This record gives sequence, C-alpha cells and structure tokens, in this order.
Amino acid sequence: MSQPFSQRLRQLYRLTPPLARSVASENLKRLTWLALIGVPFGLLHILAFSLNLQGTRAEFDGWRHGIIATHAVVALLLACIGLLAWYARRRTEPAPLLYCEALGTGAAGVLLAFGLTITFFDQQVTSSITPFLMGCVAAALILLLRPLAAATLYVGAFVAFELAMELAQPDPQMRLSNQMGGLTICGIGILLSLILWSGNLRNLRQRQHLRRQRKELEEKNRQLEYLAGHDPLTGLFNRRQFDQLVKQELARCDRQPMPVSLLMIDLDHFKFINDRYGHPLGDEVIRHTANLLRKHTRSTDSVARLGGEEFLLLLPDSAVPQAMAIAEKLRKLLEETPLPMKDGLLYLTASFGIATLESGVSGTYERLYATADQALYRAKASGRNRVEVMDAAPCGTLE
Repeated sequence: MSQPFSQRLRQLYRLTPPLARSVASENLKRLTWLALIGVPFGLLHILAFSLNLQGTRAEFDGWRHGIIATHAVVALLLACIGLLAWYARRRTEPAPLLYCEALGTGAAGVLLAFGLTITFFDQQVTSSITPFLMGCVAAALILLLRPLAAATLYVGAFVAFELAMELAQPDPQMRLSNQMGGLTICGIGILLSLILWSGNLRNLRQRQHLRRQRKELEEKNRQLEYLAGHDPLTGLFNRRQFDQLVKQELARCDRQPMPVSLLMIDLDHFKFINDRYGHPLGDEVIRHTANLLRKHTRSTDSVARLGGEEFLLLLPDSAVPQAMAIAEKLRKLLEETPLPMKDGLLYLTASFGIATLESGVSGTYERLYATADQALYRAKASGRNRVEVMDAAPCGTLE
C-alpha cells in the first residue's frame, strides 16, 4: 500500500539526526571532489582565454576578460569550499550540521552564479544560455539540497537571470526567448534536485536500515557465542567451554611443564534448601556462590558451573599447597558470607575436592576430572564443609 502524499512530503523535509549526518557527510565528500575537478577545470579555461588562441577581435576583449575573471573567482571560491569540506571531514569530532549545510548551499549558489555570469558575458557574442543550463544542472546533480533550500536558490537564480537578460541582451525577441528558457531551466533544476534528493534520501535510509540490521545481527551472534560458552544463570563458563579451557591448559603444561589443579565444589544440603525455600531462592544461592567464586579467584583461574549446585575451578600453575590454600579461602569465605533473605540470613557451606598434576607429569582431562570427583566424594563422606585433595598422576586409565 502506497504512502499518502502528505506523509511522503514530510519525509522529504524531516531528517532524523543520523540521516542528517549521513547527508552532511555525503555532501562534504562531494564538495571535496567538486573542488578537485572544478579548480583545474577553471584554470584551464583561464589559460585558454588568456592565450587568446582563437585570435578574437579587440571589441570582444571585454567578453574575454569577463570570462577569465569569472573563472578565476569561481576557482578561488571552489578551492576555499573544498578546503573547508576537507577539513570538516578530517575532524575527530563531526562538524556541526549547520556548517555542513551552509557549505553545500553555498557551493550550489556558486555553481548557479557561475552559469548565470558566464551566460551574461556570452550575450556579447552569442544568444546561447547553455552555461546557465549547465550551472543549474550541475548544482542539482552534484549536491544534496533540501527541497526548500533548492527552491529558494533556483527562484533567486531565475530572478537574477531575468534581470541579467534585461541588461545583457538588447534584442527583444532573443531576450524573451532566453527569459522563457531560463524559466524552464530553473524549473528543471528544482525538479531534478527534488528527484535526486528523494532518491538519495531513500538510498541513505536503506543503508541505515541495513547497518542497523547488521549491527543487530552481530549483537545476536555475540549473544549466541556468549550463551554457547556460558551458563545463563550465573554467567560463568559452562561445561562445554570449560572442557576446552582445561584441555588447552593441559596441552600447555605438556609444552611448558608446570603444575595444574582442578577444584570441584558442591554446595552442602542444596536439595534441602530447594525443598524448604523453593527453587527461586535456590537460584539465588547459585548466583550468590558464583559471584563469590568469580570475585575471589585469580585472573588466571577459570570458574565454571558444572550443573545444579556443582562448580569447577581450573587453577593453572598451582601445586597442592597453592590449591589447598585457595580452596580453604573459598570455603571460609562461603561459610562466613550468608545470603540475605526476607526472614533473616541463610548460611551456606560447600565441600571441595582437589585433583593436582605436578609439574612434568602428564595426564588427561578425564583422569583429572575423575580424581577431583573422588576427592569431592571423600569430602562429602567425611562430614562436608571441608577440603580433600588427591594426586591425579596416572596409575592406570579411566578413559
């Protein structure tokens, strides 16, 4: 279903800040190229008319000098506009929108004035108004002008053109023909500017839409990558990601011998907590424990949620004494940091099982995991809220 005309008209005038910034950026780029092409073009004309290669008669010297002066002034103005546009593009902070729009409108005015002035001087040797046509078309093609600004410029150019013809064209018939031609040219300029503004605006909106979609897709991909490797309840590594980290660490230990320990943690009496207080509080207990483990472990350690109330810690470059010290610190921290509830405080404890591979001793992740599980079982069987350690050096195979 097509949009109402009034809505389409509002879209031509109303620009969102990002869209206005895109229009300004596009105009600055076009102004830079306009200066790079227009200035040499003007200098070539100045050179050609200065050398007087066609040997024009002396009575046409006023026409020739007028053309040279016009090209010189326009080349200078385009050079200044191009430098200002180039500077605005190189700024670390975006140039003000009003500044960018003023540059674009000023450049369009220069092109219109250029075509008008050349046509004014050309009336001394010809009745052609082609330069005015070229200036009007160039302003519409090169620059993105707001419809109101374009209409104002072209109406002003038409009024100036009518006055110029009154002064420069003595023949009444030719003057009337040129004036009607000027009216047609300005009408074409407004229409062409409006069509190109609308088309470019539509393209810029589509680009913005595509950029937004691409950013949303990238964000969703990042979220999916995060979810693929993290536990959604706690934000800790999940079992899949943790397994990869352990295998990488064991491979590194094979290349550069150093001890490594795996710490398995199981909250005591967690089923009782769920049964008595409900699963929402059970989730709070899991998050509370995860936050303590995350905040009070080393930056080189990796923490994961194994599932339910069980957690895993990978402790690189940690032999038995270091692993025992870390586990005991975490055990006391959990015991001494109760979880606030509506009816008071909930005190928690956990059992810890440690499996260690000493420096230079090779072992598999499966063996390390099974040994930590055995140590945890021993801690549970020995009364809970304690730390047990076992050597994971292979004495057989568990794979």
